[in-house]
Amino acid sequence: MRPILQQLTQPALYSAFGLLGLLGACSSNTPPPPVEGTGNGLDGGSASDGGDSGGVDSGGGDSTLGNASAPDAADASASDATTSTSSDGGPFVFPMNPDAGSDATPPPPVPQSCMTPGQGISDCAPDGGSCCAGSILPEGNLLRSYDGTNPGYTNQAFLATVDSLWLDKYEITVGRFRRFVSAVVGGWQPAAGSGKHAHINAGLGLQVAGVAGTNEAGWDTSWNASLSTTADAWNTALACDPIAASWTPAAGANENLPANCITWYEAYAFCIWDGGFLPTEAEWNYAASGGAEQRVYPWSVPATSTTIDCAHANYYGAMMGTDSCVSPDVDAMNGVSGATNGVGSESPEGDGKWGQSDLAGNVFEWNLDVFAPYVTPCSNCAYLTLTSTDGAPAATNRVIRGGAFGNPASLELVSARNSDDPTSRTSSLGARCARIP
Repeated sequence: MRPILQQLTQPALYSAFGLLGLLGACSSNTPPPPVEGTGNGLDGGSASDGGDSGGVDSGGGDSTLGNASAPDAADASASDATTSTSSDGGPFVFPMNPDAGSDATPPPPVPQSCMTPGQGISDCAPDGGSCCAGSILPEGNLLRSYDGTNPGYTNQAFLATVDSLWLDKYEITVGRFRRFVSAVVGGWQPAAGSGKHAHINAGLGLQVAGVAGTNEAGWDTSWNASLSTTADAWNTALACDPIAASWTPAAGANENLPANCITWYEAYAFCIWDGGFLPTEAEWNYAASGGAEQRVYPWSVPATSTTIDCAHANYYGAMMGTDSCVSPDVDAMNGVSGATNGVGSESPEGDGKWGQSDLAGNVFEWNLDVFAPYVTPCSNCAYLTLTSTDGAPAATNRVIRGGAFGNPASLELVSARNSDDPTSRTSSLGARCARIP
C-alpha cells in the first residue's frame, strides 16, 4: 500500500501529473497544479523508490482524490460564515501566537529511547545533541490544510484549536527504534488505554471528532497482534525496501537515519513505550504551519514564501538528479528517487517555528487520526471513528503528513494532506512523537 495524495481542491485534474516528480526543479517557487477526481490515487512510489514520483495507483485502500475524500463542500459552506471572514468582510486572520519555543533539550522524564547515550540517541545534527530533543508549543489556533497561497489550499473553513504540547525535534531514529524493538521482543506491550493525551480534558483526552461527549480510548490491546515478537520477524518486516530501508539487523552506520518501513501501529506503540503519544493531524499541522502563521513550508518566513531547496528539505526535485537532493549516482529514470538523510541534516535552515526539523521531507510522518472529512469546529479533537454510522464505507486509512525524500515539492507543502493504510510499510513512512508539556 502506498501513500495517497489528498488535496483539498476544486479545479480540474492535472493531466500530466505523472511527470511531476521528474520535472519539478528542486529550487522551484512555482506552486504545483491542484488535483481533483475520483477513482484513482496518486502513486506514492513503490517500496523501492521511496515516494511519490508520479503515476496512478490502482491498488486498494483509500483510492480517491480531491473532494471525494476531502472535507465536504457542505461542511465548508456551513463554516465559512463564522470562520472565514472578519466582521468587515475581509480575510479571516487569527491573532498571532507568541513564539514560546524553548531550548531543544530532552523533556522530563527522559524518554525511554534516550536513557543512555549511543548512536542515533545522543548525536543528532546539527550540534550532536540529544535525539530526543524538542520544544513546547503554545496553545493556539490554525486553519487546517490552509496556506492562503497555493491553489487548492485556500479554504479557510476548517478551524482547529490546539492545546500546548511538547513535540520532538526529530523524527524517530533507527537507534531509538532499535531499543523499542528490543523491549517488544523482551515482552513489552502497550497497556490498554495508553497513549492518550492525558493532559487534556481533565485526563479524558482528546474529543473524538464528530461524536459529542466521546473521548479518545487510547491503545486497543487487539492491536498487540500487529507488533512482531521476535527479532527475525522485525528484521524481515523493517527490510521492506532493498534500497532505501534504513533498518539494519545490527547497529551500524544508519542509526541517525529516520526509522522507516514502520506501520501506524508500530509508530503509535513506539511513542507509548517512549513516554509520549502520536500527534493528531491538527497538532502536526499546527507545528508545521507555525501556528496561526499558516506557513507554506515549515521554514517559510514570511509565511507566504514558496522557497524550497535542498538546504531546507530532503525531497525529490529534478530530473536525473540535477540540482536535486538525490545523490548524483542515483538513476532517476529507473525509478530510484533517493533515500533518507540523517535526521536534522537540513537544520536549522529547514526547521519550523518551534525548532522541529524534517517537518517537510525525509519521511512522511504518521498522525493519530483516521483519514476523513474534517469536522468543524475542532477543539483538541481527532477523527478516531473506525465505523460508519450513515451507511457509507468506514474510514480506515490513517493520516500521514510532511512528504518524503521521494516526493516533489507539491507534497512537501505544510497544507498537503495524505493518507495510507495503517498496516502499510514503505521506505517513505516514519513518525515523530508528541508528549505532555
